[in-house]
Amino acid sequence: MLIKGRLYAFILLIFLGIGESCQQSSTVPVPADTAYFPLQVGDYWIYQVTQNAYSSTNPVAERVYQVQEKISSSYTQNGQVFFLMEESVKTSSQPDWQLTAIRTVYKNQSEVVRLENNVPVVKLLFPIAATTSWNTNIYNARPDTLLHYEDSGRSFTLDTRRFDNTISVVGANDSTLISQQKNRQVYASNVGLVYRENVSLAYCQTSPDCIGKGIVESGTRQKWVLVSSNHLP
Repeated sequence: MLIKGRLYAFILLIFLGIGESCQQSSTVPVPADTAYFPLQVGDYWIYQVTQNAYSSTNPVAERVYQVQEKISSSYTQNGQVFFLMEESVKTSSQPDWQLTAIRTVYKNQSEVVRLENNVPVVKLLFPIAATTSWNTNIYNARPDTLLHYEDSGRSFTLDTRRFDNTISVVGANDSTLISQQKNRQVYASNVGLVYRENVSLAYCQTSPDCIGKGIVESGTRQKWVLVSSNHLP
C-alpha cells in the first residue's frame, strides 16, 4: 500500500508536468500497439449507451443515451503530449450535447493513462500480448483491479460494421449461482474503443424456488457501442 501510495503521488506530478511516466516496459511496442488508442486533436467518438437497472421490486429500468468523447486540445510538458478530452451526453429528448466532464489523457511507449474525476487509471499497457496484465488502479488509492488482453488481432462485428484487427481488455468475468461480474472492452486498430460491456448482477437467493435459476434480483448491465467517429470510413 505504501508503494502504491508513492506511485499515486508520482503520477499526479506527471499531470502537473514535473514528472515522467513511471510504468516501464522492457519491450518497445510495435506501432500497431499504440494504434489501438489513437489520439489527435479533433478526434471524436460517439457511443450508443444502453443501461439496464434491475430491482426485485420494480420492472427493469432501461436508459438509452449517447456519449461523445472529443479531443479538444493538447499541451506538452517535459516532452510528453497531454490531450484534453471533452465528454458530452445527449438523450432523445435533448437536441444538443451537454458537456459533463473534461478529462486528461496521455499515451507513450509504455501505457495509456486517463484522468477520470481526478483519478489516474491505466487504460492500456504495452506491449500488447497474451501474457500482459496490469492493475488499472496502480496510480490511485482505489482497490486493485487487474486487466489482461484476449483475442489479439481478431475481427469483431458490431451490427453491420466489421473491424478486422481488434484487442479485448478483460477484467472481472465471473458467473456463479449468486452473482455475475463482467468487464470487457474492445479496441480496434486505428479506431479506438468500439465496444464496452459492464455487468454487475445479483441473483435471487430469497427462496428455494429461485436459487440457481438466474433470476436477477438487483444490479446493472451497461453496453457502449461505437456509432460514429472520424476514424470510421
